Amino acid sequence: MALGAALASASVLHAAPALAACGSADLGFSESGALTTLRVSVDVTQSRVLLGRQGERIATHPQPIWLTASGDPLPHTWMDKVDWTAYRVDDGNGVAHAQLLFDAGGRLCRVQRLERRALGKPTVSGGHAFEYGADGALLRVAEYERTQDAAYALIGQGCLRRDAHGALQAFIAGPCGDAMDLAPGRHYVRDAAGRLLRVIDAAASESAANESVAVQTYDERGRPATRYVQRQSPFPTPDGNDGPGAYAEPVAPQDRLHVIEREALSRLSTDVAGNEWRIVRLKDDIALDDTDMVSWDPGSQTVLAEGVTGDQGQCALDPATQQKVWKAMQDEPGRILWYTDPMSRLVLVPAMPAATWRACTDPANVSRDACL
Repeated sequence: MALGAALASASVLHAAPALAACGSADLGFSESGALTTLRVSVDVTQSRVLLGRQGERIATHPQPIWLTASGDPLPHTWMDKVDWTAYRVDDGNGVAHAQLLFDAGGRLCRVQRLERRALGKPTVSGGHAFEYGADGALLRVAEYERTQDAAYALIGQGCLRRDAHGALQAFIAGPCGDAMDLAPGRHYVRDAAGRLLRVIDAAASESAANESVAVQTYDERGRPATRYVQRQSPFPTPDGNDGPGAYAEPVAPQDRLHVIEREALSRLSTDVAGNEWRIVRLKDDIALDDTDMVSWDPGSQTVLAEGVTGDQGQCALDPATQQKVWKAMQDEPGRILWYTDPMSRLVLVPAMPAATWRACTDPANVSRDACL
């Protein structure tokens, strides 16, 4: 099959059947074997927009596969979407900055950067190798660099784990195999029908191999629902309660968040005595991102509790008021504001119990209510 026809018939990553010719990403990076080579004028390390295989515009990226913090939670790719034949360089006709190796079905197996030399042919300075499963789904992208002894050293990789049906379970920018369980990355939790329930992001931690920092949940129709996060605020809060905690992230918060457990309502305090304070509920017709609603306004806010700070800055709430405020925090996230004085406020956010956070961040927990 001619290369042009092969490229035209090959589908995007994860779709067409894999051919053994691509092989493992651990195979000799500089050996082409039975692969078909295409030299192109594109420097794959530079940012630019290329012609896509369907005539669309494809923006390059520093990595062949990557994740974004928002939007589509699945890994993104770009090299598989480019019409590389539009950038073909034949011998004697232009300068080739990269060579691409394809299997007989047009599947991209390797992208090799070319380094020009004063004499002789260009050398391969490094690049990426792609590895696929038996069903054609992408499993691994390995990055190589040429060493001083003309060998190729593995300097990084991205690994994808899939279930028996091919659905993505994890993407890790690091080790593959069993080591993926201990590495930071993104995990995908699905129900028995394959519907996405949660996406769990984990980051490196000093106290553990990885620590979950965010969980995006999805409703029955696959739409993004509540996002749960664990982070420590960079700002000091009036009562000094700045320990890291997990919580449901309010939509479009414009104010600093004050994440607290239920019992913390009994000891709210500020550093200043004699200030008027209020805990209010923002009315339903006021947008959470309304920047005009900063100071205390009785026309747009309902008072849940109020008073004057004590001699040590304390804001006294009786048990019944504490329960009323706590229920409001849970029922109307992002709308419960604590004015420590008439012009300064924070959003009161209920902390998740530790047991609930553990259930929420457990990739093996396939309950739709794991975070509740």
